[in-house]
Amino acid sequence: MGLECVGGYCIGSMEDGSEGDPTGDGDPTGDGDPTGDGDPTGDGDPTGDGDPTGDGDPTGDGDPTGDGDPTGGDCEVPMHTPCDGPANAPVAHALGLDCDGELDVTVTSSGSTMAIGTRAAFGNAGAFPPREGSRYVAMGSGNVSELGSVGNCSLNLGNFDPGTLPPPLKSNNVGAQDCVENPALVGTGDCSNSIATALTNTVNDYTELRFTVAVPSTVNSFSYDLAFFSTEYPTYYLSTYNDMYIGWLESEAWTGNVSYDEQHRPVSLNSSFLEYRDGNANNDPVCQNGCTAPELHGTCMQGHAGTAWLRTTAAVVPGETITVVFAVFDVGDSVLDSFVFLDNFRWGCDGGGAPSTVSL
Repeated sequence: MGLECVGGYCIGSMEDGSEGDPTGDGDPTGDGDPTGDGDPTGDGDPTGDGDPTGDGDPTGDGDPTGDGDPTGGDCEVPMHTPCDGPANAPVAHALGLDCDGELDVTVTSSGSTMAIGTRAAFGNAGAFPPREGSRYVAMGSGNVSELGSVGNCSLNLGNFDPGTLPPPLKSNNVGAQDCVENPALVGTGDCSNSIATALTNTVNDYTELRFTVAVPSTVNSFSYDLAFFSTEYPTYYLSTYNDMYIGWLESEAWTGNVSYDEQHRPVSLNSSFLEYRDGNANNDPVCQNGCTAPELHGTCMQGHAGTAWLRTTAAVVPGETITVVFAVFDVGDSVLDSFVFLDNFRWGCDGGGAPSTVSL
């Protein structure tokens, strides 16, 4: 039947059967939502604000603001209280990890037991106080008990010469890009492209610490402090006897060394971080008239070289599980030892971009 209208009001149905839809536009209520499902445009975004699920993450990639910060700007570093006061504190505590009431972390080691220990100081000048708490880790390709004795630190540790880097460490470059520029490269090699060129001889007197841990959901980075020393200087400076330290990260965002200089060289005898030089290497333009480093006097590094305290920072994915390996070793021989100090591991809010290492 047709419409019956009285005084501007109509009842009945349209001849074409569009009953209840006065205008015949497919929107019975006239509210702009033809299906009545709360999504006027039918594009899966009911509010039209670009966030279909209404969870604050428009693209669904885990980064609500699209600024490279998955925490959405709400990054919060867990509280930490140092727990390495006793002289016999375990290496995990000296690193700043696994303290009571904090995240459980199990740190394991490989290499000679003589090559890992803790210290509270180093040298006569007081240049190496702890960066966190009362102690720090000392680890090397020789006996750490010799660090405080002038003229020592040239020990073959024995049967700890793998020749090549153990898994998950890899020396191969990932190519012209790094893993931030091309995330598809993660897992294919050393994202830093820093190890292959520097490691041109065998791996000997290898010593490492490693741990696997779940990243707190409120952070997007970690950092730690380190210092490196080598008795290979001055005799073998810029040679293939390039003793080195590697800080390896296995992450969804990065697989590779995280501690390297601006020239993409690992922290080693031949890196740019060698600030304290106490000798005269014939091929070292910095020390042609001889260099003196009081910071190393009173130790087995007197007459040799080392870095100041450095800090490495690396991005991680909130909530992921990462593996971290700290490794130091001789290259090409098993004498003239090198050492690394490690301290002040902490979570942070500095994610985004490639890892960085700076002098403190």
